[in-house]
Amino acid sequence: MTRPSPQLPGPMQEIVALARAFAAAREATETLADDIRALQRKALSGRLRALRSRIAEQAAAEEALREAIRARPDLFIRPRTVAIDGVRFGLRKQPGAVALGDEAQAIRRLRARFPERAEALIRVRETLDRQALRRLTAAELAQIGVTVEKATDEVTIATARSELDGILVALLDDTGPAEAA
Repeated sequence: MTRPSPQLPGPMQEIVALARAFAAAREATETLADDIRALQRKALSGRLRALRSRIAEQAAAEEALREAIRARPDLFIRPRTVAIDGVRFGLRKQPGAVALGDEAQAIRRLRARFPERAEALIRVRETLDRQALRRLTAAELAQIGVTVEKATDEVTIATARSELDGILVALLDDTGPAEAA
């Protein structure tokens, strides 16, 4: 035996109707996106072998170029890079990394050998963890002098996460500005 649904107030019925209209519009969009995906799969299936072959050729050509540059670094002293047919190639200085064996020992040595520069080179910082503070009650926050600001209501509309969102972004990115207009 099913219960009769409770009677909603008039304004809420209007919002429920709008939510249903949104759900129907989303379902129609998802159906169209499914049709487009099917067409894409059909178009791609006939050319997939050729596409994979081209990708492999491109990777081989890139690796050959990379090896040729590694073999002749003397050609890239000045200028360090060259651009030909839309491809920039050459050598680029990497920033490197500062390696510390024992950081505490390095700090002690720095304070002993360069005391006037220690403050500028050693970072000491104490801050509150805002994520952890969110777990405290309002009363606990008040005791330590912390208040919650801008705690207002915000309209939220959420749908079940699906492939549709990603596909729509991909489809719209593929269309140029002229097609989008």
